[in-house]
Amino acid sequence: MNKYINFFKTFCFVLFWLSISSYLEKYWRIIHWEYIYINTRIVFDHIFWFTLKKFLFEFDLGFYFEELLKFATYELPKEIFKYFPIYLFIRLTWKKKSKK
Repeated sequence: MNKYINFFKTFCFVLFWLSISSYLEKYWRIIHWEYIYINTRIVFDHIFWFTLKKFLFEFDLGFYFEELLKFATYELPKEIFKYFPIYLFIRLTWKKKSKK
């Protein structure tokens, strides 16, 4: 019976948390584009990246670093915010009680 209760708690929490986090995602997008990405974007507009592209036979290394920066500052924190609380809740809910 305890497994069914734990399953129901987990199901309700996951449903609730994903609903809340999807609602908050639009605010995360605003904060990211305005305060994080646009401020770091100017690094990739320097002549250094164009010169490096010329030396690397038109391979645009700056573009890939820029995409990596977007992924590391946008996607990873967003997904950690979304799924880490679920992981912690499931871990605490389904943890077996140790015998004393």
